[in-house]
Amino acid sequence: MKIIRESNEEEMLLEYLKCEIHSKRFGERLKKTLDELGFSEDIIINANLESQDENEKRKIIMQKFREYPTGDIFVNFPKEIKWYYVEFEEADLDKIYFLNWPCWNERTNNTAKPKDAAKNIYMGVEFADIPNEKFLKGLEYLENGNKFGPIIAVTCNLEKCVLIEGHSRVTVYAMKPELFTGTFGYIGVCSRKEMEIYDSRMVGNADGSEILF
Repeated sequence: MKIIRESNEEEMLLEYLKCEIHSKRFGERLKKTLDELGFSEDIIINANLESQDENEKRKIIMQKFREYPTGDIFVNFPKEIKWYYVEFEEADLDKIYFLNWPCWNERTNNTAKPKDAAKNIYMGVEFADIPNEKFLKGLEYLENGNKFGPIIAVTCNLEKCVLIEGHSRVTVYAMKPELFTGTFGYIGVCSRKEMEIYDSRMVGNADGSEILF
């Protein structure tokens, strides 16, 4: 994993929303949220991170859309996080885990590892939430030389990183791991104590406070 530069919460939230607005699963829900709030899609598609007003509005969008920062997948989410923009290598795929969520536990036989989800796809095991056809089309997209948008994950030690955005895309990468090299993303580093509360599966031997980039 190559650290390109430091990032921040505002940029992470923008990238999260940019990925979701183009998602077939969540795009319409996000657009409905924007309509209910009276916000234009431009606040995501043509964003200005220098605008504090826009940044505050995107936090409002995330609160309504995904209950950020205390509900939905963000229950007990770490409060003190240092964000980095990174470039991944193939080996990093083995450090990434899915959220402790029923649908992803089922897809991985409870390992939360993307490569196990990929194995089930290759074995033809179908699950109700996302058809295997979607992942196969995604793989074709990558094999044609394309790249997916950034993924987002948090960690306290860089040994294990839990995804908060990009589960389907990482599953596709796991179908052909070498294509993961050169993928970009955002990694949030928190303390071991906060990770124990958010997702104890991700706690390894190191304390996140000792990570120096």
